[in-house]
Amino acid sequence: MRTYHGSCFCGAVAFEADGDLAAGTMRCNCRFCRKMRYWEMRLPDPDGFRLIRGREALAETPRSDDADIDMHHWFCARCGTRLWTEGDIAEMGGRFVQVVIAALDDATEAELIAAPIHWADGAHDNWWNSAPETRHL
Repeated sequence: MRTYHGSCFCGAVAFEADGDLAAGTMRCNCRFCRKMRYWEMRLPDPDGFRLIRGREALAETPRSDDADIDMHHWFCARCGTRLWTEGDIAEMGGRFVQVVIAALDDATEAELIAAPIHWADGAHDNWWNSAPETRHL
């Protein structure tokens, strides 16, 4: 495990995240993840996420459904860079933070290439199992 540093494209938002790319990442086939090209690393401890600067530049993607789910997708309102998702969902083990891999500034090319990916089947509310097709993700 190490501390990664992340930021948005314009530099308005910066964060630190304690995680391990080698422990695995996730991509999903749900509607949101497909449209956003989401690739994320879940932090082993949600308290391992620290916003360094830019709270005033943050915006949240509004939910497109009426589901009462505690999940918040954050991005920079100035440049549009996706940054992290946080929430509290019992089916996901409670409170969580997942950082967007593309927002990590110091993840090496070797770490990204070696990072295992779980291809989740969120399109069928079956996140813990693999998506039947992943070539388009």
